[in-house]
Amino acid sequence: MTSTSPPTAALPVRAVPAPAPAPGAPAPVLVAAKAPEAQPAPAAVAAAPTLLRDEEAAWRELAQAWKLQPGAGETCGELEKAQVFCFSKNLSLATIRQLARPGIVTLDAGTGKPSYAILSAVTEQTATLRAAGTEQTVTLAALAQRWQGDFGTLWRAPEGYRGERAIDGSRGPAIRWVATRLATLKGAPPPAAEPALDTGLKSEVRAFQLAQGLPADGRPGPLTYMQLNRASGVDEPRLRTD
Repeated sequence: MTSTSPPTAALPVRAVPAPAPAPGAPAPVLVAAKAPEAQPAPAAVAAAPTLLRDEEAAWRELAQAWKLQPGAGETCGELEKAQVFCFSKNLSLATIRQLARPGIVTLDAGTGKPSYAILSAVTEQTATLRAAGTEQTVTLAALAQRWQGDFGTLWRAPEGYRGERAIDGSRGPAIRWVATRLATLKGAPPPAAEPALDTGLKSEVRAFQLAQGLPADGRPGPLTYMQLNRASGVDEPRLRTD
């Protein structure tokens, strides 16, 4: 794993000396019992925008947005211990807006020397990228010149999910969670019996996927779980759109 370059040190702020007392003015009285009020520091010069050169560093920075501190191992493996999974796919900006969650954009992928940043906000005309303590806002046209759609994000999986692909007839805690969430969203009671990914549940999943602008195959995958989380109010970081 490529090591991450140390963060750039902040620019030093030059101290401004206090003005000398006017001629003939009495000398100031030192009062030990009362500390002088803090004066606002001069504004520091803004740091130049930075990009990350290591994908592992980008996953760790994204984990910070989730208030997670992965251990010393590989980041995605460490995060799975907290039921938070990594997801990477080539996506359109429209789909990313629909998902409404921050994620990693891979820039200059075709050069053989990619760089990475966290997409933290997007509007109709601009995108805001964050990396190594710096932030920059660029036009979508400028982003498109360096980004080919590679996107990585995190999502919180339900208890019992282990990364397995749902197949026809699947049962278990994750399928029960899907069936319960879909029922709740419709205002219906949760299923009384142990649900399975049968024809009826696949039809409900497909309808939800279509409503969310997702590929509709009737099988819950990471994108479906993400949108079920969003629709159900699961606490996850959100992409700013203001």
